[in-house]
Amino acid sequence: MTLSKRIGVLVLLILISFTYSCSQKILPTSEVNYVSGNAGTITMRTIGNGSNEMEAISEAEKNAINVLLFRGLPESEQKSALVGTHESEEIEKHKTYFEKFYTQKRYKTFFMSSIPVSDFAKQKGGAKSLTLDVKVNLAALRTDLEQNNIIRKFGF
Repeated sequence: MTLSKRIGVLVLLILISFTYSCSQKILPTSEVNYVSGNAGTITMRTIGNGSNEMEAISEAEKNAINVLLFRGLPESEQKSALVGTHESEEIEKHKTYFEKFYTQKRYKTFFMSSIPVSDFAKQKGGAKSLTLDVKVNLAALRTDLEQNNIIRKFGF
């Protein structure tokens, strides 16, 4: 291969890789922040993305629950994860419970309120999102997890 052909192939490869990297969308990360809490409840501000408003609300609510279950929320009553930090392992270990929890939307039974605080709108990067304030009955969620043997009772 001649030098000019090598340079031509190299330039073509660079253009293809540049075009591919520019066409990939960067999706915004979901955020959950502590707002307030007292007497076994916690209020969080959460962002959900989706192609329509209902999808964004559902994602925002799931994000809030997932933070409580698998991450914990600094500055709140629930600083550490309720279930554990190894999300995929815990979901696999308690597969039946979490299938019902998510697919049958049992997680919604622990919401005391779910109030949109922003319009469903297009954000930077092209994704559409919505911000919610979600109030969760943390005491009821913890009791449900204990009764279904997902977590042990505190002190036992």
